[in-house]
Amino acid sequence: MGNSKIILGTVQLGLDYGINNKSGKPELTEAFEILSSAYKRGIRILDTAEAYGNSQEVIGSFHKKNPKAKFNIISKVSKDGNLGNIKDNLLKSLKVLEIESFYGYMVHNYQTLKETPSVYPDMLNIKNEGFTKLIGISLYDNDEIQDVIDNYHFDFIQIPYNLMDNHNFRGEMIEKAKNSGLGVHTRSSFLQGLLFMDIMELPKSLGPVKKDLERIKGICARHNMEVQDLSLGYVNSKNYIDHIVIGVDSNKQLLSNLKSAENVLSEEIILEVEEIKVENKEMLNPTNW
Repeated sequence: MGNSKIILGTVQLGLDYGINNKSGKPELTEAFEILSSAYKRGIRILDTAEAYGNSQEVIGSFHKKNPKAKFNIISKVSKDGNLGNIKDNLLKSLKVLEIESFYGYMVHNYQTLKETPSVYPDMLNIKNEGFTKLIGISLYDNDEIQDVIDNYHFDFIQIPYNLMDNHNFRGEMIEKAKNSGLGVHTRSSFLQGLLFMDIMELPKSLGPVKKDLERIKGICARHNMEVQDLSLGYVNSKNYIDHIVIGVDSNKQLLSNLKSAENVLSEEIILEVEEIKVENKEMLNPTNW
């Protein structure tokens, strides 16, 4: 399958991020190594945003230095309320990134779409004027997805999808999205690092998902697998997912993630994962932890 399904998230190249990120922001050399290694292995799309610290500068300097290894870039409308000048921000970003136009441009979240009605026509204009090939939106809940299917013409959505936030919870809605012509990109394959946490070290606030996490560790133990292999193997087993966004903070981590994504899971393992039904759905959104 190659790695064409993987989109490299670049938030770590520009910010210290993630509950489990011990190593912080990679140095420029390391960042360049990650980008060059990703390109060599068939990854062609990067996910960034104006809000991601200096990740756009990092990508821009990489492009300048390696004009033959230019990525397709997906970025997001700045979420600092600066929506009035979407186009100004966009033009600035293109310059910084050393690219002619975006592959995808996204609304940062559903709230922005609802609270700033002008953002949608602005997005359509940006697309019509050729500044981006596709327009998308980052969503959390299934009812948000339904609203976008019914009332908007985006090209793709980006949603969480992982061992807990799985086919059980998302499958039907993803099928609907696909049938309406939307591309589906997923993020949060490791639920912000929660899936790696030691059961004994779970903070009290995460108590409600303890038994789900125990099931995941149980599946891994029974089939002699690492959580990372199960996580990426599972998401990658879904044909209805077009792209999977993963973020890394070292080249070593990138390579090990790509290897994990190539794990082909047996039908039996997939069914075991899909017996996991998180009862407390709020727990699937890290903002509620």
